[in-house]
Amino acid sequence: MLVRWLSFALLLLVGCIDPVEVDLDKQREHLVVEGYFTNVASLNYVRLSYSQPHSSPYNEFEEKAMVSVTSSEGANYAFAYDKAGYYFPVADSNAIGVTGHTYVLNIMVGSKLYQSKPVVMTEPIPIDAIHFEVDEQTFAFYGVREKQLYSGYSVLVDYQDPASAKNFLRWSFATEYEVATQPDEYVNPSTGLPAPKECCVQCFFEEKLEILKVTDDRLTNGNRVLNQNVLFIPFEKYLGVKNRLTVYQHAITEDAYNYFRILEKQKEATGTVFDPPPAEVKGNMYNEGDERETVIGFFDVSGVSVKQVTIRRTDIDYAFSPFRFADDCQLLRGATRTPPDNW
Repeated sequence: MLVRWLSFALLLLVGCIDPVEVDLDKQREHLVVEGYFTNVASLNYVRLSYSQPHSSPYNEFEEKAMVSVTSSEGANYAFAYDKAGYYFPVADSNAIGVTGHTYVLNIMVGSKLYQSKPVVMTEPIPIDAIHFEVDEQTFAFYGVREKQLYSGYSVLVDYQDPASAKNFLRWSFATEYEVATQPDEYVNPSTGLPAPKECCVQCFFEEKLEILKVTDDRLTNGNRVLNQNVLFIPFEKYLGVKNRLTVYQHAITEDAYNYFRILEKQKEATGTVFDPPPAEVKGNMYNEGDERETVIGFFDVSGVSVKQVTIRRTDIDYAFSPFRFADDCQLLRGATRTPPDNW
């Protein structure tokens, strides 16, 4: 009887969900803009691509655009194409933002001029301290689709929130770390027999950690903020030997906060029928000659404060298994045998 009731309930549930018919092959192609301009030169870039039908397995990048950032104070910074849709400031352009100045992103594609709305660079809020707390969270390494539960460090920051105005923050991260592998335990996959390799055990990596983390000061205005959780780093691989972590604290505009907050919520969604429907993400880019054209993305101008810390395995008072890779460490994605500067 119970089985029949469950089957009937399932039929009712399925019957209540109307199918959504989408012609994916007719999805329109739109310019997608990812632009950042700060007071830290290494963070400034623009990436241009095109939205693709879900049936397309490839990204399409815009490689021939003319890109520049101009300020209302008269500055003009040209960006040059590199690869994979990325444009970086041309050499010796001194493309560094100034607090209080207003900036516009300009993108010329053929005869079309795309621009951002003017954005004022906000005063950075200094990071007072960075510290760590042992935690367990779900995490997916590059190339792994499903998240798994890992132990690691939650990265916590302290700062003083200014009381003079509403403040909005975003964080980004860069990490340099060392990995030790076990090439002497290599097994030939063809024979199943041990075939130890002499090289290499020690490799180094550099990564920008892709994460969306924003907050406002609605509940903390004018207060000292302690233990703001901004990042999770698994012990496995990242903290097995040594890690140099750079934390960038971006003071962003309210428009940028609203944009990134929606993206953050959508990224956290579990993808079930009980999730709220995706919100419309409105950026600040438009076609100067036709504002009806949809342009996806955002030009984010922010004042950034920077703090760097080094974490060594010997400093971690927590037992965890070493990273296992029974092969030459150079076969890992992004590996190099050359240590970072001042390592």
